[in-house]
Amino acid sequence: MNSGKLNYKTKINIFFVFMAFLYLSCHFWMGYFDRTLPVAPFNGVLMAVQFAICLLMIRKDSKKGYIVSTVLMTISLIMMTSNIIIRHVLSPLPGVCNMIIYLFALFFLTKQFEYREKDAITDMLTGLTNRRGLFQQLDKKIIAQEPFHIIYVDLGNFKFINDNYGHICGDFVMMTLASRMKQEMQNKGTCSRIGGDEFVIVLNGDLEPGKVAESLLTKLGEKITVPMEGSTIDCYLTSYAGISSFPKDAENYEDLLKYADIAMYKALREHKGRISFFSKEMHQTLNRQVEVEKLIKEALESGFFYLVYQPQYSIHNKKLRGFEALLRMKRSDGVFVSPGEFIPIAENGELILSIDDFVLNRAMNDFKDIVNREGVDFVVSINISAKNIGNNGFVNKVKTIIEQNNFPAKNLEIEITEYCLVDSVDIAIQNIKELRAMGVKVALDDFGTGYSSLSNLAKMPINLLKIDKSLVDDIEKNSKRREFVNTVISLGHQMGCEVISEGVENETQVDILNADHCDFVQGFVWSKPLELDTAIDLAKEEAS
Repeated sequence: MNSGKLNYKTKINIFFVFMAFLYLSCHFWMGYFDRTLPVAPFNGVLMAVQFAICLLMIRKDSKKGYIVSTVLMTISLIMMTSNIIIRHVLSPLPGVCNMIIYLFALFFLTKQFEYREKDAITDMLTGLTNRRGLFQQLDKKIIAQEPFHIIYVDLGNFKFINDNYGHICGDFVMMTLASRMKQEMQNKGTCSRIGGDEFVIVLNGDLEPGKVAESLLTKLGEKITVPMEGSTIDCYLTSYAGISSFPKDAENYEDLLKYADIAMYKALREHKGRISFFSKEMHQTLNRQVEVEKLIKEALESGFFYLVYQPQYSIHNKKLRGFEALLRMKRSDGVFVSPGEFIPIAENGELILSIDDFVLNRAMNDFKDIVNREGVDFVVSINISAKNIGNNGFVNKVKTIIEQNNFPAKNLEIEITEYCLVDSVDIAIQNIKELRAMGVKVALDDFGTGYSSLSNLAKMPINLLKIDKSLVDDIEKNSKRREFVNTVISLGHQMGCEVISEGVENETQVDILNADHCDFVQGFVWSKPLELDTAIDLAKEEAS
């Protein structure tokens, strides 16, 4: 904080002192006119000015303003009443009546202001403080230089409950959780709801935040029995928490909330513990994320993105099935940026949508000439983010790009993951059906690494099931892993799909997969990702 400037609290105190001075000045002149003039026409004006001053003070700070205004008006009322008693004159009587009326008016106005202020900072469903109220609270604590901790809480599976059981059930769960929070945080701190399933606890600085967070998450994880029509539903939630502290981690509430949020997502992603404290290393990671986001934008604008193509082969006769388009980035200085770094960062925001558009356009444009040749038949497989496949406008976008590039729909394959079913199940399945109706093939990528229900997977009219590399590694040495892969292949065939295995690296793995009736393979065993010219030459060679 800049010591050369007055802080907010000091400014408020100066304001009230100045307003009190104006009020008392008006009272002095009212007494002067009353003594010097038989009729004091200015007294009514001055009394109205006094009332306006009181209104300004209440508007600035309803609680403090009401106290100061009541004290000042009471002083005026006593002086006017004593003037009547001592001097035996009735001229101050109208002022006394007006002052009494003003006192009642100020009382009701103050209550109205307090109600509006409380309503503006309160979450209507839970009764907890909302985001605006949280900001006000944090601002006051920072001005007073009062140490505190922020515990940022996310309800990991609340959306699943809300989507599957309905909003009435979701509201009941949310109100129950809010009640538990308030009970758990008595005399420890305050609770705020700042989003659909996100809460912030402002914890007193003398408490141990880790222990409090652990106790709170345990309480939130207890069974919630929701009454439904003629029955009940038992719900359990898994919560995660991130913690930051003032003044250790930051000196403004924007950064404190951001850092606690970062720590919470670390706990959510890693699943090693439900609680994470913000650290400088996380800050460095955040700075790197910002840097990579900038690189992604530059790559989209300046052409630093390019594609390589991973061949896919039939396991039975090594016939070329097609190519998977793989995105690569090379900075302007020639340094490569790993897809494992920039793809997750892009998926956290909206940049992944622009990346998907780039890959769709580039891949179709790269192969549009050869796929339109007679006798050439292979697929170009393109990975699409969950955000896109769960978007209502995605199918029309694909249709437009196909038409612009004159690319046959039957030669296009869209790769999705199970994660597309987490947030927008109905939209994703409808989009898949519409893509299939257009002739576009759909592959389910990274199968075995997600957590969607089999009932949802069974609804998806996919062509191809892709076994993730992590399941194929060491199948020649690990019998349990081989049995699991065999089960996945069998499941894929039962779903009416062909099955391809990714990341196949040696002939022994090929033999095992062939024996288990896998249909296709891709991996270093038969080819590394190829540059465009080499991929086109391979396609021509296969077609001849």
